Amino acid sequence: MRLRNDFEKRLFIGIPAGREIKPIMFDIQSSMEHKPGQIRWVPPKNIHMTLFFLGNVCLDGIPKLTEALEDVVALNHFRASIEKTGVFPSTRNPKIFWLGVGRGRQKMILLHEKVKKAVSLFKEGKKEENFIPHISIGRAAKSYGKIDVLPFLEYVYSPRELDVNSVVLYESQLLAEGGEYKVLTRFPLN
Repeated sequence: MRLRNDFEKRLFIGIPAGREIKPIMFDIQSSMEHKPGQIRWVPPKNIHMTLFFLGNVCLDGIPKLTEALEDVVALNHFRASIEKTGVFPSTRNPKIFWLGVGRGRQKMILLHEKVKKAVSLFKEGKKEENFIPHISIGRAAKSYGKIDVLPFLEYVYSPRELDVNSVVLYESQLLAEGGEYKVLTRFPLN
């Protein structure tokens, strides 16, 4: 989605996770055969768990959005485990390759609900989506044909611990080489 003018930013709220996931990325990527360019892997610096995607937000609304998010930090920090693999929307038509949350899943859902409630006035469009706590690590290119995802889905790795101690308001800039994410504000949890 393009910005309509210079007075908007494309925003989302998430939890950084690159440091925890980086050590297993090469092995996970190597677990499946695919043609070069068939899957665009997310660079470690951009790896995060999206709690809520806002879309385009007017610049003058960002201070109020920031204020609304400050109420979310009343939650205590917690630990979650990253311990499974999956694809969206289906194994026959994989578009997103992801790592899922095991322990801490319910707390992640609660955090999502609190963020959603706090920022709902700033959401572009009101489409309701089912939240599944996950970390997107790759996207399939449309023009490269079928991908055998079974090795990815069967890949076993030691659970990675994710210390959920802050929520981040990110700006997403769409570039030809992929998304560039910039931290606008970090909200520490108690």
